[in-house]
Amino acid sequence: MTQAIGIPDLLNRHSQPGRIDFKVEVPCPMKNRFQAAIDQFEREHLEATGERYRSFVPNVCGEHVDGAGTIRDITAATDIDQIPDICIDFASGPFSSPQTVERFVRTGAFEQVIAVSGLPWLADPGSFIDPYGAYNILAVNPEVMLVETRALNGRPAPRTLEDLLDPIWESSICLPDNHKHIGTRFFSAIRQRFGEDGLAAMDRNAVTAMNGPTIARSAGHGTPKAAIYLLPWVFARGAARPGKLDLVWPDDGANCNPIVLMVKRERAAKNNALLEFLLSPTVARVFADNQFPATRPGTDNGLPEGATVRWLGWDHVLSGVQAEWDAEFIVRYNRFHHDNSC
Repeated sequence: MTQAIGIPDLLNRHSQPGRIDFKVEVPCPMKNRFQAAIDQFEREHLEATGERYRSFVPNVCGEHVDGAGTIRDITAATDIDQIPDICIDFASGPFSSPQTVERFVRTGAFEQVIAVSGLPWLADPGSFIDPYGAYNILAVNPEVMLVETRALNGRPAPRTLEDLLDPIWESSICLPDNHKHIGTRFFSAIRQRFGEDGLAAMDRNAVTAMNGPTIARSAGHGTPKAAIYLLPWVFARGAARPGKLDLVWPDDGANCNPIVLMVKRERAAKNNALLEFLLSPTVARVFADNQFPATRPGTDNGLPEGATVRWLGWDHVLSGVQAEWDAEFIVRYNRFHHDNSC
């Protein structure tokens, strides 16, 4: 029984009475299960201690994170008290924005309570190590391929990210799309690994863009819109039909966006019970069961044998370069974007 705080009540962060203990932004497919897990924890904690957490846990897909002037507008905060005590969000999100990094990350306002190490499915473990000791990676959102076999026309199915640059895929690749603009994570990975030549290849090979739910609903039906679709594992796994729509986990590692836990240093001890729950096997299971591999040691994430994930890395994201690339790619590839929702 989380005390939900609605958007209308948060239009002015300064007039909101009291303190928000906990704010959550997780991928749409797991929102309901995450809400259920939090509600059960809240009930048990309230019964045991009489203490209630004031939380903002959206559980409806389409409630997006950029509500200007609300508690979700993290980048607008100028005082640490304007940020909830504990937050879950995406690594490539408001907590890695230049404003938040400068005001709060560099000044030590956040505390690292877990360290990601010893996970065999991280292709480059060093890229996941936070130089400021401020970010806690709970899980990752991997991006894989769906290959529509009837559209291959004799071409060998791609096995790696580099394979997608081959001229044989001209006008054959469906790019990942987001609700309000083209997805930029894929292009960032291409530029980081293959430079401008890689982006030029994608200019040639891209044919359209769709978000994950749209691909899952439409790929394999009617006239093929592409031969290769790029989308999150959570949607690809449900849509795959071996021999018709083949799921390909890139041999060189699936690009991912980590999901991070942010803990205000000065409030960590006060919120210890909530922190213990968020780091528990229960929450790790919610992530893993929804195809977001959890970093908690011992979690069975159901990954294909030998599967790895890779990321641009904290050094890149926190340098501010990613924000510049995002702005560039949104304009450069806007011709493929479709305004949409799940």
